[in-house]
Amino acid sequence: MVARSRGTTDGPPVVVVGGGLAGLAAAVRLAKARHPVRLYEATDRLGGRWASRTEVFPGGAVVLDDAPPVLEFPAPWRDLYRKSGRTLAEEFDRSAAALAAAEPATYVFADGTELRWPTDRGELFAVHEERYGSATANRWRTLVDELDDVWQTVRKLGWEAELTGRAELTGPVRRRIRQERTVAELAEEIAHPHLAAVLRAGAYRQGGEPETTPAWCAVSQSIERRFGRWTLQSDCVDDHRDRTGRTSTLIDALIERAKLRRVDIRLNERVDQLDLDQGRTRGVVTTHDRLAAAAVIWTADPWQLPAAGLPRFRSRALRKRLRHLVPAQAPTVSHELLPPAADWASGRVEETIALDAAGIPTVTYRRPVTAGTLHSVHDWQTRHPDPGAGAAWRGFESWLDRPPIRSGLDRLLLAGPWSPAGNSPAATVLSGALASYAVHELIG
Repeated sequence: MVARSRGTTDGPPVVVVGGGLAGLAAAVRLAKARHPVRLYEATDRLGGRWASRTEVFPGGAVVLDDAPPVLEFPAPWRDLYRKSGRTLAEEFDRSAAALAAAEPATYVFADGTELRWPTDRGELFAVHEERYGSATANRWRTLVDELDDVWQTVRKLGWEAELTGRAELTGPVRRRIRQERTVAELAEEIAHPHLAAVLRAGAYRQGGEPETTPAWCAVSQSIERRFGRWTLQSDCVDDHRDRTGRTSTLIDALIERAKLRRVDIRLNERVDQLDLDQGRTRGVVTTHDRLAAAAVIWTADPWQLPAAGLPRFRSRALRKRLRHLVPAQAPTVSHELLPPAADWASGRVEETIALDAAGIPTVTYRRPVTAGTLHSVHDWQTRHPDPGAGAAWRGFESWLDRPPIRSGLDRLLLAGPWSPAGNSPAATVLSGALASYAVHELIG
């Protein structure tokens, strides 16, 4: 990571386009470094797909969101809060909440078999050995051990550092990450229908198809085993905000931090054009205004960029990448309020992953709320393309189609769930961090 200066409060602001996860992550970091920041969001709320809202059910009102209640890889979240002013632990000490280890998920396979899936390496081996025998358990453990090495490679290629181009993908790197393989081929190699379905489900949950998702994307299995699974928990049983298992609690805290750091937030204001001169980004033109900018970080829908005035000659490489991008598939999300559950502990978040024979998942969550039990379904059987979900994987080369943090135009940075790291929450947070570091290098 690059060194960060204290910044300045003088001069034109850094403009952040889009108030989703990446936009907020970049804005609060820059504001903490004393850069003036203005954030434009075209809708009436921040958070994008992660925004909280109140829904009224027959049994009462519930604050909820469409984000998964369970997260992997908490380190980027902790780093984001620490670098923007107050640690995650300090943030939630103020509200009697915590990011705590989640219960193991339960898989339900097409043949009706259920399997509890711990993240600990030894525990999972024991579960597999008891259910499937030593040979199958060893094959899975060996695969995830190999994916540990893949993780050590790819984390430097888009997660913790920018992936700038093909030159970084040397021969040894390509062999290590199994360039020629897809998730579907890994699933065949594991030679067990249940474990194959788990691998295939990972591709669907990343917005793609197993047959076109690169094998290295199965590194999510390594990340989960290495870093565990996490969820929000609150000791305030009667708290009407229903924070237990509500991931948008993290977003709500970021929004309050952005306000505290005096980020100039403009809701219901769309950036229609980039103000460019000879390939240099001078500012933006919005629904209501024209604003000079020290730099622009674009975190909104990348497919809108060409219409925002990209110069044809100077942005040929970026335009080519965007033409190849296809929006990721997102699940249909629904919620139902059930009576309080008597068969599970207060504060527990329960995740059940039902897989059909092809590995297409339907994920259900149960979490306690003041009015009862919230039953949420994330259904990839009825998935649909959604630009807010990022970009779909379409083979290994699609890794290089994803726009880099540095756009190729002076002072225009890009961040979002369509970055080279992928569309996971942690990857999206890190893309915002990389964009903020690039701004520091540009303007000090």
